[in-house]
Amino acid sequence: MKKILVLEDNGAAMEHIAALIRELGISNMLFDCDNIKDAYQCALEHDIDLFIVDIILEPGSPGDSSGLKFVDNMRSIEKYMFTPVLFVTSLEDAKLYTYEKLHCYSFIEKPFDSEKVKGIIRQCLRFSADSPKRKTLYFRKDGIILAVERADIVYACCQNHQLNIYTRQGDVMQIPYIPLKKFLEEADSVDMIQCSRSTVVNRNFIDNVDIPNQMIQLKEHRGSVEIGIMYKKSLKELFQ
Repeated sequence: MKKILVLEDNGAAMEHIAALIRELGISNMLFDCDNIKDAYQCALEHDIDLFIVDIILEPGSPGDSSGLKFVDNMRSIEKYMFTPVLFVTSLEDAKLYTYEKLHCYSFIEKPFDSEKVKGIIRQCLRFSADSPKRKTLYFRKDGIILAVERADIVYACCQNHQLNIYTRQGDVMQIPYIPLKKFLEEADSVDMIQCSRSTVVNRNFIDNVDIPNQMIQLKEHRGSVEIGIMYKKSLKELFQ
């Protein structure tokens, strides 16, 4: 699932862009923001794969270019240094600055050419798929901050009000009072797949999914995890 953030103050333009994204027929999550404050918050809480940003967000302000400032700030965040950006604009003279300084991927020019826009979005999402983002998860236990790289998590399960995180290094982190839902929100990754009410597994460590026997075999002799009966159908669709 790709996460796309659209920052556009014009409601009609926002709906047009959203409709084009839906027409692509790809699995994605769309965050629509009409102001910079909400867009900042969204970008910090999620790992965005593509930004679509209108350059002029306050048309009543002469010389407004707040969309450029938003992206400039995003580029200062490590995980967004190379995330694809599409600018929505009718300003020809903005191109030189945005390509050279902000590493803009391309432009969506008004009025929209629907097929061209969809083609550009497809290219951007393919690019982001080849650029996985690293993320460190932090947990507090007994006044100490524990950290684990998301890519190192093999699986996590909750037992007796305790979250157990099993890592590729063979360690087990035990964090009290962290529900599985909270862990999934923190991980914020399509690779983390819930396979039962109490267990989430990293698909990068899955060797085989045995639906009839309700079992997931892990790579490199890391054992197995059970598939909950309520999750059989969704996993079958995911791995068929």
